[in-house]
Amino acid sequence: MEYVHRLPFILGASMALIIGLISSKSGAETKTTYIRMSVALVVFFILGLYIREFIYKLYDDIRKKEEKERKIEEQIAKNENQDVKHTVDYRVDENTSEANINEANINTEKGEKLYDEEFTPLNVNSVKINKDRSK
Repeated sequence: MEYVHRLPFILGASMALIIGLISSKSGAETKTTYIRMSVALVVFFILGLYIREFIYKLYDDIRKKEEKERKIEEQIAKNENQDVKHTVDYRVDENTSEANINEANINTEKGEKLYDEEFTPLNVNSVKINKDRSK
């Protein structure tokens, strides 16, 4: 992370040196070369600032995501250690008669009450398919 902190200076200075070398090789005047180098130094320093901030934000996002995942894993491990029993409440209302409870063979010690209406499945044997269809 130390290089990331120094990135704007490193980027600006290196690009200024490269532009200075290219300008001197091409035979440009000294004054023009210095102006190009100073402009390149400022431009690439600002670009380095943007890149550094982007890297810091990316690093913070990754760290926060890992922390959140770690908290979720700890919570899952904590929940697995606890014996949590989820039950479904089948009670319709509190006024269900004792006769219906005894007929349905419900464990009254637990206080469970089933629905008054029972589901009856479709009798497949009584279904008739009419193959003669008029077209």
